[in-house]
Amino acid sequence: MNFMFRFQHVLIFIIFSLFYSEVINASTIDNVKNECLVKDVSSYQWGVRHVANLPADLELKPGAIIEKCFTVKGVGKHPLILNAKGISISVNGSVPVSDQPLEIQEGDTLRVRVQVYNKYNSTLTHRLTFEETDSQRRRKIYRIIWNSQTVNTPRKPKTWYLGPSRQHRQLKEILHQLVAGDTVYLDPNAVYEPVEIKNISGTKELPIRLIGNTKDAGSRPIFAGGTERFNWTLALRNSHNWRIDNIILQDGGLCFRNEATNTELKNVVVRRCSTGVLSTDLNSGNFTMSNVEVTESGGKKNGRPWGHAVYVASDQHAFPGSVFVLKNSYLHGNRGNIVKSRFENSLIQNNWIESGSDRQAKYLLELIGYDQKYDFAGQQFEVKNNIIFMRPPGLGSRVGGDGNSGSRGDVLFENNLFLIDKGFERTILRTFQGIRSITLRNNSVAFVGSYSKLLWLTDEISDSNWVEGRPHITFENNVTTEDSILLKRDEVTTSDDRSFVIVHDSLELAPIITSIENIQKLRPQKGEYIEIASF
Repeated sequence: MNFMFRFQHVLIFIIFSLFYSEVINASTIDNVKNECLVKDVSSYQWGVRHVANLPADLELKPGAIIEKCFTVKGVGKHPLILNAKGISISVNGSVPVSDQPLEIQEGDTLRVRVQVYNKYNSTLTHRLTFEETDSQRRRKIYRIIWNSQTVNTPRKPKTWYLGPSRQHRQLKEILHQLVAGDTVYLDPNAVYEPVEIKNISGTKELPIRLIGNTKDAGSRPIFAGGTERFNWTLALRNSHNWRIDNIILQDGGLCFRNEATNTELKNVVVRRCSTGVLSTDLNSGNFTMSNVEVTESGGKKNGRPWGHAVYVASDQHAFPGSVFVLKNSYLHGNRGNIVKSRFENSLIQNNWIESGSDRQAKYLLELIGYDQKYDFAGQQFEVKNNIIFMRPPGLGSRVGGDGNSGSRGDVLFENNLFLIDKGFERTILRTFQGIRSITLRNNSVAFVGSYSKLLWLTDEISDSNWVEGRPHITFENNVTTEDSILLKRDEVTTSDDRSFVIVHDSLELAPIITSIENIQKLRPQKGEYIEIASF
């Protein structure tokens, strides 16, 4: 381990505090936020309009009146005919009407209002349905979705105990009785049935907690297998503000499915699933994974799409500004992509992320745009203070896009240690499709087994596909070797603009070589509570 002391840059582990955006909690129209949004409904591609759903309203008082104001652009020269059952609509300040068709033109401002059910924990989907008057459009119907949910606080919180010898043995037996603030303790050394949790929410102040009742990592309660319909081991669907702690999820088609906001997995093991963790691109918001182990998951089966260890996305419309946090976690021995993120904002910090040795191992990190959608603001990715172990046949990491949509935002790799295994001949990082900028700062590299010439970044984006028409690439204070190549541009033309490519202050050292035995000593312990060693 003497080689560790030769690094100029020491990985620093920082606790990141995340403040989630406010949600509306209104009983009358007077105290609802009424700022007007701008919603672009223009064509994305193939004559299909952009998604323009409205932000969700959660934790509402029963019977609350909620309202949204938005201006539509991109309608085009042919008007839309709006029908919306049960929704009061005013166009450009006109007298509100309900259940009547309205003609919507380019630039019209709509104020929509609805009253939610007068009961606790009620989930509603409100639909604004537009009929196209342009006969050339492929789709004749376009919808804007608006979701709401009343608060789940009909009583004071209570504590539940589940287990093979308890009154209630399975989580599904009590789901319909849970309210915000409830805590469910699971007896250790027990296996529980897979379960889908639907429309059962806590609040930000009173989350619902599901906890393995043990301090011994080896005796954590297990959810095993998959639900009959979808083969999910544990799933949240419109079930917001859950904290899931100290359990094991295993042996399903999908170990954990998140279709919710303000979800946290902590001290959880995810193993032996076709996909380990999935956060959906519709109805998903803030999602945190801390001290989580994901292993033996992902890959490609005949007739099935690729599965990944962690594959997350967020709904930029229902939950704008959402953040995915992956911290203090151990990802190893997986297939497919280890972390594939389409989130609006991602923070990947203080983890040990290791490429699998299976031939189906792909990218360690794939930080990319929405799936066939277009984010005008650009997505933000920060990768900080991680140990990233790059092994063959893995492909390194990729940012920008995967052929669907570019992220169009900023990417930061900072204070990471890249461990390069013997036989790894890929670039550390490659760009593909559109981004705005990429920065590599204070990163270090060491070699496992033997030294090989290293390529840090391969830029495969032509100037025209960078957001500002030219690449914004910065290398700063990285520790590298004398013959390493920092940047290779695959799309270079006579008009290539390099004025925003900045390379300075790299520290060139003799190659630092260690053994796989030393790496093994520093890895987190499989199946135990996660501790990331500092270097």
